[in-house]
Amino acid sequence: MIPEIITIAMLLASHQEQDLTPSFGQFLRNGYPINELIISRVTFFGDCPGEKISPIYKIGFLEKTSINLGEDKYRRIKVENMNTGGFTDRKYKNKGFSSELFNVTLGSKHRGSFLTVQEGLNRFKWSVFNKKTKEIFVTGYSSLVVNINNSSQKRSYNSVREDIRCFGGERIYSYYTQEKKDEILSNCPKDIYVIETKGVCPGGQEVTLTSEKIMPGKTSGEAQIIQNFY
Repeated sequence: MIPEIITIAMLLASHQEQDLTPSFGQFLRNGYPINELIISRVTFFGDCPGEKISPIYKIGFLEKTSINLGEDKYRRIKVENMNTGGFTDRKYKNKGFSSELFNVTLGSKHRGSFLTVQEGLNRFKWSVFNKKTKEIFVTGYSSLVVNINNSSQKRSYNSVREDIRCFGGERIYSYYTQEKKDEILSNCPKDIYVIETKGVCPGGQEVTLTSEKIMPGKTSGEAQIIQNFY
């Protein structure tokens, strides 16, 4: 007997439901049945560390052996990952038709409109039901193997800039000319200001490189750094 069928049979035996018609389901990609998905994950190092996961879009689900249910505008199919608790609840026409398409990504719990999966074998419980009456027509179990394509990449700042604010104030100004800097400083009531140097990462994330609290000196051109922190 095929291992997947054995697994599904065991799950059916251990999860007693109401007297519903058991059925088998199949994930679809581009209209074709799949038993495996490959998800790409890039780990960034360097100035801007982090991680990027590329979700899989436009996945469908087809329940394969249910009775002909006829037309029903309230009918839906819910597919729940028993590993993560993540689920998708989509429109479903009838036997032989794919569900409304959904997206898949890595995760350890439910995540909005995405069906979350984990690396390795993922087991799913699904049911076809009427959204209005809550009647469940057919239920079943399925599985999907998820592999991760891991890679690493160095990521640097897109740009480095200086920001300035009056000491004790919350508003931060970016300046690009000496004239603009002088204008900002002339409005600092305590004549103390903070200059921050920031690296801007791809995607807009900012990293503070240096932060200096400065009190201008009485003599022109002099300034005293009274605090320097990173």
